[in-house]
Amino acid sequence: MAILLATRDDDVVGRCRRAVSAEHQLDVVDGAAQVAAKIRSQSPSVVILDSEVLNRPLDHEVAQVVGLAGGIRVIVMTPVFNEEEEIALLKVGAKGCCRRGIDPESLKQVLNVTSTGGVWVTRTLVPRLVSELRRYAQAARPGAAKKEDDKLRSLTQREKDIVTLIVSGSTNKQVAEALDITERTVKGHLSNIFQKLDVPDRLKLVLYVNGEEAESATAGRRR
Repeated sequence: MAILLATRDDDVVGRCRRAVSAEHQLDVVDGAAQVAAKIRSQSPSVVILDSEVLNRPLDHEVAQVVGLAGGIRVIVMTPVFNEEEEIALLKVGAKGCCRRGIDPESLKQVLNVTSTGGVWVTRTLVPRLVSELRRYAQAARPGAAKKEDDKLRSLTQREKDIVTLIVSGSTNKQVAEALDITERTVKGHLSNIFQKLDVPDRLKLVLYVNGEEAESATAGRRR
């Protein structure tokens, strides 16, 4: 897996190198202007953007990178947690938001979660994010009940249990503990669920289950 990191901070570079396994390639650039050229020439699997090399508002610049990256995962590092900013970054297609001071082990978890179609967000943001997604879905289809179509009915009972927990805001670890299974098993089930429902990640899964049209979920994957 090729990872592109945009930062001017040697400490950030060092922590990223410690988080990345030896079999993965880490390429570092010191400015956002170089990111586009690297995406075109190398097609990395992941782009990690240090917000210190981006202009504000961050979501505008990140949206441009996401547009260039296509299916490439984009992760943004920020110095402090800002709820509105993080939501804006997720809306434009970032697959993960974390702090610049993140430790190597936690950064490794970010990379692992996003590699299986998940989205990494600050834990304290999850309740609001789920609430906003529910309101958005209800606004899209006023008075509609939760979506129960053929695709949802095709899920196994265990998969339905996992979907229920994910929609309520549970992390993979919390799902594993609730169902007495391993996190690896949860990830495997999630991959199957994403494939059956034709959604790319857990955010689109919440939208789908709460009533947004399946076509919208598919369109979100293409953006």
